[in-house]
Amino acid sequence: MKTLKVTITITKNGSEGYVCFCDYPFKHFDLGGSGVTVEEAKKDCFTFYDEMKREYPEENFPELEVSWVFDFPSFFNHFDFLNVTKMAKYAEMSPSNFRHYAAGSKNMSQKQFLKVKQAFNRMADELKACTLTM
Repeated sequence: MKTLKVTITITKNGSEGYVCFCDYPFKHFDLGGSGVTVEEAKKDCFTFYDEMKREYPEENFPELEVSWVFDFPSFFNHFDFLNVTKMAKYAEMSPSNFRHYAAGSKNMSQKQFLKVKQAFNRMADELKACTLTM
């Protein structure tokens, strides 16, 4: 079966939860979903895709290879095992402000965003450079 590379962006939707939308212009529909959590929004998106396969059986729907894009609150909802306070300290930011950014109750400046992104990239590099043993 054919594979289609798409980008699906997930964003916080105010107090309504999270929404996701796909960048690919499907012929009969716009692919997206919503939910109280990121996982629910992702599930809703793929459920809708399956419904469209049934709705338009004459079309050959490809398997999707998804590249995920998260806004800041969605990232921390998806990776909820990350400690927001410790991530703030790692990024050398105020934990209080960082918690607001992660919750979506405040927006960060471009300068703060770049600082966080650099910290995440540094952390990813540090993790890749490690070897875990028993």
